[in-house]
Amino acid sequence: MTVDLWHQLFPSIAVFIWLSVAVLIAGTVRSFTGFGGGLVLAPLFSLFMAPADMVVVVLLLNFVISLQTLPQTWSTTNWKMVWSVSIPALLGVPLGIWLIEWLDPILMRRFIGVIVAGLAAIMLIGWQYNGARGKFQDWFVGLTSGALTAMAGVGGPPLVLYFLSDKTITPVVLRSFFMMFFAFIQLSTMAAFLYQDLINTKQVLYSLSFMPVYFLSAVIGSYLFRRALNRAGLIKRLSLWFLLIVGSVTIVI
Repeated sequence: MTVDLWHQLFPSIAVFIWLSVAVLIAGTVRSFTGFGGGLVLAPLFSLFMAPADMVVVVLLLNFVISLQTLPQTWSTTNWKMVWSVSIPALLGVPLGIWLIEWLDPILMRRFIGVIVAGLAAIMLIGWQYNGARGKFQDWFVGLTSGALTAMAGVGGPPLVLYFLSDKTITPVVLRSFFMMFFAFIQLSTMAAFLYQDLINTKQVLYSLSFMPVYFLSAVIGSYLFRRALNRAGLIKRLSLWFLLIVGSVTIVI
């Protein structure tokens, strides 16, 4: 990578270090919980990248990590859960692509901030979804998640609020579900972006620059999941407070 190209991607070393720290935190959170990578990365990346670039980089990074953790999660995946929301999520992807091309970048960044901060606040106060569950709810959650994934790289909130409140699902099965669903929808969204000619060399270089850090974060997150389950509540609350701060800052900048 030439010096000129490096400066096109990263205005300064400080920006690269700041974003790398964000990538480290995002990957650790995602590997520990099964979700949250895009929620950390999207608000921060949106400060330095165009919306389409941000979404593609977030999707590429998260998809590679999903592949890395696939052997660990395959045997504990509830495939009925995965397909119940994956099929409607596919229908939401074209809507998300249309929105990313139509919305103003500043409005998009603030919208992402609202989603991230809102999810963190809701989870911190302990609100849970106690409504009906069925095909209609599965389709609504899946469709919304697919649209948000394609539009902003943050398809997790609808699924998190819907499934985390289901006490019949164990933490291991829930983590595997998140990993598998996002691997599927990320691959599908990238295929749609490729078809629309929305993936370029710059986005790939961004992703390659952060890939070593993201691989390291996946190892850290998996270790915490295996060894620190007795402190899962503390780690979860710290992660949510971090998301709340990141989302809030993104809204006002």
